[in-house]
Amino acid sequence: MATLLHHVKPRMQKSIAEPEARMEKRMVTMMDQKVQVIHKCLDAFELRVLERPAHTTDLSSFRTELTSLWEDLDAIIVPSTDKPESAPNVLADDTVLGALYSKGIAQPEPTHARGKRHHSSHYLDTTEEARAKKREHQQTE
Repeated sequence: MATLLHHVKPRMQKSIAEPEARMEKRMVTMMDQKVQVIHKCLDAFELRVLERPAHTTDLSSFRTELTSLWEDLDAIIVPSTDKPESAPNVLADDTVLGALYSKGIAQPEPTHARGKRHHSSHYLDTTEEARAKKREHQQTE
């Protein structure tokens, strides 16, 4: 039996090694094909990039645009030296507002003064008078 195994063993190893070699060859060819496809894609991309026109930057147009913007800004910032020829006419609205807020009409109480107590001497006099009347009334009773 040992001699039989001795003769069969090399054939078995050979039958295993041959498919492994074929499989490895297939893998190498598949990888080569994939690499070639990728190289074709890269070449096509590179050609597309090279065929594009190069963008040129025209600095002179930027400079002219910038100077025009500076001129516009200077024109806006510089105060006007022109003086008006005559005083503006009084508008009808001003007349109406003047009539509404003339001194003859009582002005409304300012909103910031609402809710505050008055601390005038008149106010103190009225409270003193009220207390005096209350004392007199209590004494008469």
